[in-house]
Amino acid sequence: MNVPFAVAGALALTGAAVHGLAGEKLVVTKLRNETLPSSPFGGPSATKLMIRVTWHITTIAFVVMGAALTACAPGASSEACRGMGRVSGLAYSGFVALTIGLTAPQGPRALLRHPAPLLFGMVAALAWWGTAL
Repeated sequence: MNVPFAVAGALALTGAAVHGLAGEKLVVTKLRNETLPSSPFGGPSATKLMIRVTWHITTIAFVVMGAALTACAPGASSEACRGMGRVSGLAYSGFVALTIGLTAPQGPRALLRHPAPLLFGMVAALAWWGTAL
């Protein structure tokens, strides 16, 4: 059993569930068409639709990585699972770098207001660790 993969997968799936459910309820549904700009693809309602689709595409990426890590936890000695660990480690390293890079200019407190940087960092570190076992 590859414990780092199991823990990383559980964290990623938990984060995906929170992102998808809470994000839809607390962020996406609260967007008002009258406050959104038009885009080349349509009016404000099209902009809201693009935000919703993008939000949930991101959620699906978190689910896929979490599911792959969880599925590989029992048999992580295969080359395919080590490769999946590297892909997940790279993806979550990118997620944490992007989150920190875009949030840091707002000051260190901004990084502590949301659990994403910590969660992304933990999943990345565990995925990389799991590939070394």
